[in-house]
Amino acid sequence: MSSPSNPTAAKPSAPTLTSRTIQLRTGLVAAFLATCAFFFFWAVSAALHHDRANDGRASVPAWIFLLGIAFLLAPYIISWFLISRREQKSIAMGAGVACGFFGAFVLVSPYAFMAMFFFVGMSAWNGPPDLGLMAAGVTLLAYMVISLWIVWSAFKIGKVQWDAFGAAVGVTAFYLYFGVQSLMPIANRGQMHAEQKKVQNEMDLYKPAILARETIIGLTACLLRNHMLHPEAEYPASLNLVPADWACQTKFATDAIPEFTLNYAPQKDAATGRVTDFQLTATPGKKGIRGREPLLIDSRGIVFVDYPWEMENVTAKVMVMPSDLSNSQMDFLKFNLDRYIKGKTNGLPPATINADIDGSAAYETPIMEDGHTRLEARDYETLYFPPRAGDPNRFALSTQCKRYGEICLRSYFFDYDGSMHATAEPRAATADDPAPPRCEKVASECEDIIWDPI
Repeated sequence: MSSPSNPTAAKPSAPTLTSRTIQLRTGLVAAFLATCAFFFFWAVSAALHHDRANDGRASVPAWIFLLGIAFLLAPYIISWFLISRREQKSIAMGAGVACGFFGAFVLVSPYAFMAMFFFVGMSAWNGPPDLGLMAAGVTLLAYMVISLWIVWSAFKIGKVQWDAFGAAVGVTAFYLYFGVQSLMPIANRGQMHAEQKKVQNEMDLYKPAILARETIIGLTACLLRNHMLHPEAEYPASLNLVPADWACQTKFATDAIPEFTLNYAPQKDAATGRVTDFQLTATPGKKGIRGREPLLIDSRGIVFVDYPWEMENVTAKVMVMPSDLSNSQMDFLKFNLDRYIKGKTNGLPPATINADIDGSAAYETPIMEDGHTRLEARDYETLYFPPRAGDPNRFALSTQCKRYGEICLRSYFFDYDGSMHATAEPRAATADDPAPPRCEKVASECEDIIWDPI
């Protein structure tokens, strides 16, 4: 009676196992070199450099990169270590690790190629083809071929001990799945921390300039408020000697604004010798620092900026940035009204403001009050004046600064004839007030300001 045959597959001989192990090692080396080449071509691609130059987000922390590299290198190192040992079980486990790791890439490779094809296509659509991305795509294709080779080589080695091989494949799959699930939240938290740190650094960078702006606005409000109460009086010759009945503090505190120097210069009328105007300036202590531009303000209540004074090799121009007019959103409301009148009311202004007119404001949607004729925003209150009797084709707008001396100084009035008027006094503007300068309405050089802060 013959004994039953052995169902176990024949194990490869020692020379065959050695040959297959060499093939797997060669595949691992080739895969490692392809990985390095891929990241090199990706790093030098024009698309990545463009994104870095135009992306306002914080850079990914280095430790996140290192953690990701360690996560990807671990299967390489473990597989290489196990197949370098002489025991068949160890070699089978090393092959299982390689099969699980590179098999996972083979499964996701269609998605990786779709993404790479999209990136290459986008770069070619917006200009000449990105050679770095194209080289990275070719390297990715080579990596997939190498991965298939490694999976096949590892599978043949797995015949040595199927149990050890299968267990290693399962452990590797578990490592990849739960590793990715764990690393993503860690990376997100690290990126959020980097973003918060960048925001704080930006705040620290611009804090002196913000403080300088707020200080000269507050001082100007003090001067204008008291001059409005006593229009016959001159502006003070010095902020150290002001009338006792002034309700605001004007004397400069020593080193009140870090990295800025404040100065008050009374402007005398050439004919009478009376102080009819003033100039308040805040000048940075050093040139060439981002976020440090000289500021000037006079009785018009407009903050002029010498921009970009921070850049060494660029001729700076006196500009208004930002202006109270843009912050009031009055120009946006006027634009929306004109568009609404032209498109929906046959050229006749409406009796009130509605959501279609107010809904596309610049950055803040005001609250409509008083039968939709008054708009309340954080810093400004705007009134809409419908057409008057006998003149149905024209309307008027008035917007007044609510946080006078804190955020804003200027108030504006769009008259029925389409002209604009402005005042820096703490009141609503009227048709008797002067028109704002051109550089306050559009981003342009303020040619009437003769000022060299150097």
